[in-house]
Amino acid sequence: MPAELAGRCAYGSINWGRRSTRTSNIRKRGNSLQVRVYSGVDPVTGKELYLSKTIRGTDTAARRRAEKALTRLQAQVDQQRAPSTSVSFSYAIDEWLRSADIEPTTRHGYVGYIERTIRPALGDVSVSKLNARMLETLYGELRRCRIRGSG
Repeated sequence: MPAELAGRCAYGSINWGRRSTRTSNIRKRGNSLQVRVYSGVDPVTGKELYLSKTIRGTDTAARRRAEKALTRLQAQVDQQRAPSTSVSFSYAIDEWLRSADIEPTTRHGYVGYIERTIRPALGDVSVSKLNARMLETLYGELRRCRIRGSG
């Protein structure tokens, strides 16, 4: 097994001699229970991702609710609904610009649009939270500005 692959497994079930942190668990945190489920590796940062839920209380009923939450989170991971990255849209744009194979004049134009319009509106948004409604809002605002500017 190559050193760079040691301890990495798509399903987190093989341990190549290292203690695996890729587990699901329920643990007591003060007056509540925390449910954590391993959901993969962030493709950009390489960090392990977990889905988590906090359940109030520590009694038997809370434990049952936590076990149900654990099952739901595991199903969510199994259906690949877990976010694939937690990086900001701004970071993703920078990574794309760094690797995009485009002409210098095209790059210059893209950077201008990105810096003037896209980054101020969506740069701080996590890629996993970016949705169609956010984009439609931005498009609507751009249309209104264009109409106001031409009249």
